[in-house]
Amino acid sequence: MELSTVFARLGTDVTVVEMLEEPLPQYDDELTQPVYDAATALGIDIHFGEAASEWSHTSEGIRVTTETDDETVNEYEVDRVLVAIGREPVTEGLQLEQLAVTTDEQGFIQSDNSGRTNEDHIFAVGDVAGEPMLAHAGAHEGIRAVETIAGNPTDDATAVPAVVFTEPEIATVGLSPEEAAESNLDPTVGKFPFSASGRAMTTRQTDGFVRVVATADGRIVGGQIVGPEASELIAELGLAVETGLTLSDLSETIHSHPTLSEATMEAAEHALGQAIHTLNRSQ
Repeated sequence: MELSTVFARLGTDVTVVEMLEEPLPQYDDELTQPVYDAATALGIDIHFGEAASEWSHTSEGIRVTTETDDETVNEYEVDRVLVAIGREPVTEGLQLEQLAVTTDEQGFIQSDNSGRTNEDHIFAVGDVAGEPMLAHAGAHEGIRAVETIAGNPTDDATAVPAVVFTEPEIATVGLSPEEAAESNLDPTVGKFPFSASGRAMTTRQTDGFVRVVATADGRIVGGQIVGPEASELIAELGLAVETGLTLSDLSETIHSHPTLSEATMEAAEHALGQAIHTLNRSQ
């Protein structure tokens, strides 16, 4: 979805064929709906529930054939095809078998929180060690591994943000409301829409919201954002999760006005039932 919006904004006619029944299935519908709406508004043609079965060259370009669960066959005539179905570790040439380093069924190197493999003197970090396959996570893992090697291990960070650079952006950290409930945390959830943000109004980017997830006693355990600058705004919620801040800590921190970051404070106020610029009601 990230590249589809990029190419569409560059003037390319884009067709997305997705085997699953929803966009970005790792995120909940509330987060992905603004992205789907924006993509369709850009003219991106999205087809769910279709799996690409084959492709062939034609005199005009490329023909892609897809099939649905009920065996319906569709064909798409295109100029270029981008296949995005996952990643695999790049370990060719490392001679892992000779090193006796353990890998999982998919070939990812198995390592602990410090990056140490089953061979004490060998460390593996980043994408080659599996999820989360994020550049900022890999950089942190590398620092932690070096500190461990130097004999100064640090605590493992628990709040790893994830960002989808669509438009609007999606950013998450920590637990979702559903995950918090499944962990028996009796979550309190607060949400603030960008449609009520003065700064978002001035930039005409009012789609989306900030959502904060806290335990029953107010400790912040997660946050989700869909909207303008979500990739930047998620850092404050990441800090809150990592350091165990409370809803009161966040709501009582003065935020500059008018800014998008106020939405984070307002979401915390909403969770406390103290919202001023949106209704105090269950979300």
